[in-house]
Amino acid sequence: MLPGMPTTLDWPDALRPASVEWELVTPQLIGRSAFDGSAEADTMGAPRWGFTITTGAMTRAEVPEWEAFIGRLRGMVNRARCWDWRREVPIGVATGAPNVRVATTGFGGASLEVQGWTASLTGILKAGSYLGINGELKRLSLTINSDGSGRSTINFEPPLRAPVAAATPIYLVKPTALFIMTSAAPSWKQEGGRVPSQTMSFQEDLRP
Repeated sequence: MLPGMPTTLDWPDALRPASVEWELVTPQLIGRSAFDGSAEADTMGAPRWGFTITTGAMTRAEVPEWEAFIGRLRGMVNRARCWDWRREVPIGVATGAPNVRVATTGFGGASLEVQGWTASLTGILKAGSYLGINGELKRLSLTINSDGSGRSTINFEPPLRAPVAAATPIYLVKPTALFIMTSAAPSWKQEGGRVPSQTMSFQEDLRP
């Protein structure tokens, strides 16, 4: 009997990690010349986001919601829709309603032509801002300016994994991706009136 499709759960706003370590995992193969020692690297598969959180010490009143949500994930069975808690809003003015101006026909690109910004603003979106594009989570590589027509070219990482249609909206506030829990489910030890901090790790699920 084949397993069913995983359930996708939205991360509850009430569950705020005390600390977050966020990374972009890029599998690579490195080769080194036996003659001059020079090295070359190439990617092996699509990059994916990963993060590790700690809950911080919890009161007995805070534990049940953590227990309930982590229990619903069922280990690695279900998926959590998450964002980077360290940077929930864009850096810069970021005004307008940005969307894709020119469609892409393939995958692997790391730039898009965008329209819908407020016109003629310098630094309208700054490097390090997160973008939600076609269900994928991206991080802006270079600060952008909007031209007199409200257009710009955006450069980001990681590259696109699928074609993007024209007029696709670009999300700037809490853009998300799907994650699977890669650490063992925590045990919830109680010490008097408090529960010690728990650590959990997640990695992006690239399933379409």
